[in-house]
Amino acid sequence: MAVIADSTSFRSSPYAKSLVRRLRLAPFWRWWKRELAAAMPEKLRNALERRRARPVLAFDAGAATLWRPAQANGRLAMREVARIHLDGDPQVVASAGRNALAPIAVATGAVPKVIVALSPRTSLRKTLTLPLVLEDHLQQSLAYDLDRHTPFKPDELYFDAAIIDRDSARNTLRVDLAAARRAIVDTALRQAESFGARVVGVSVDPPAVASSSALNLLPPERRSSQRAWTRWDVVLLSALLALGVLIAMFLPIWQKRVQAIDLVQQVEQARSRATVSDALRTELERRVGDYNFALERKYAFPGTLQVLDDITRILPDDTWLTQLEVHTMRGKDAQREITLRGESANAGRLVSLLEDSKLFTQAAPRSPTTKIQPGPGEIFDVSAHVKPLPPPAPLPIEMLPPRQVARPATPKPATPTPPVAQPAKPANAANAAPAKSENAQAPAPAVPTRSAPAHAAPPSVPPPPLPAAQSDVDANPPNAAPAPAADQPEAPDGEEAGG
Repeated sequence: MAVIADSTSFRSSPYAKSLVRRLRLAPFWRWWKRELAAAMPEKLRNALERRRARPVLAFDAGAATLWRPAQANGRLAMREVARIHLDGDPQVVASAGRNALAPIAVATGAVPKVIVALSPRTSLRKTLTLPLVLEDHLQQSLAYDLDRHTPFKPDELYFDAAIIDRDSARNTLRVDLAAARRAIVDTALRQAESFGARVVGVSVDPPAVASSSALNLLPPERRSSQRAWTRWDVVLLSALLALGVLIAMFLPIWQKRVQAIDLVQQVEQARSRATVSDALRTELERRVGDYNFALERKYAFPGTLQVLDDITRILPDDTWLTQLEVHTMRGKDAQREITLRGESANAGRLVSLLEDSKLFTQAAPRSPTTKIQPGPGEIFDVSAHVKPLPPPAPLPIEMLPPRQVARPATPKPATPTPPVAQPAKPANAANAAPAKSENAQAPAPAVPTRSAPAHAAPPSVPPPPLPAAQSDVDANPPNAAPAPAADQPEAPDGEEAGG
């Protein structure tokens, strides 16, 4: 289990510890390390663990055992590589220790750094429950009460403590306390240094976990004075980590910014196109409304001829009109009204006749009927509303292809035509020609015609020819004057033809 070392182990100030505790950075840091370790590639994780792991020199029962980290089943584990007997000549023992540590010195190119692991029989270990207020001064508090927790005086022991857990509800701490006699620790340190090793820590844990232990019984004056943050590799890794964090923080923001700029440009383009589309739609609606205005007025109500035809059909034979008015009433909704005045043998039934019609509604007399004296007739004055017609079905607007303007063809030079000889005219033909020309130029009588719309004008089709039996009859009706003979000369101007 990972634990948090005290201020002495981490060489930190009480203020820093208090800040870490208030911000609860320690649990976050443990969780962050676990997540980072799980996310790292296995090879990189094993390499970092191998670099952080230290060889362990365990002293027990007159022998020293050297343990080195090695890969086992894809994981880093401590493996025993040498065993040095401490009984015998000190020179021989020191030589055996140097030989055991020689591969490590060759691999690292420097003095081997080892961790001394004490035997459980030569150390004391205990779990204590202390008040939470002692966390900032844990080492001093334990130094005062060390004789209560161990059978030795404080000046006879090397000790260290690590916080295992905090209980905020009860305001208590669980502390792991480890201690060993100074004589045993100093002897182990001298023995390891005689092997040519440099001791970086003293642990009371087994060799398999001594390299990652949070407890260190090494005297403070013999610990390395070089801070971890002053080493070049730590500084480089910290800088790379900070750079990676900054990139991870600001790169998504930059990408989102670029995407937002692109989206803004697309929105502006879409807005401009939508504005053009709205303008075109408004113009189209206006033009369609202008085009349909006359048609709506035309097809809103039945035509006058249709009204006259319907009135003629529904009025009985004993009724005639003296006045007929068709007028449009202006207002919120345009309405067309007819007014009928005249005489009828039974004026009371005219209202029901108008109501039964398909063109009129709301028929009612405008004034009381008046009896005609003498006679059976009555004078009436009736009005009715013309029913509006449903609008015709709308026709879809067909998009015509653009008209292609045909280029005028280059005129070809005219081929001269040879003159043709004219036949000689008779003498009497000269006198007949002026009369025929005058008849051809005489204006026809003006006939009032109603001009049809340009789009509804029928094509000019000549009438079909008549049958042979009727040709003579139609050409010469009974009441028509006979046609002059072909050889009879026409009358001069001012006289009737044919005598």
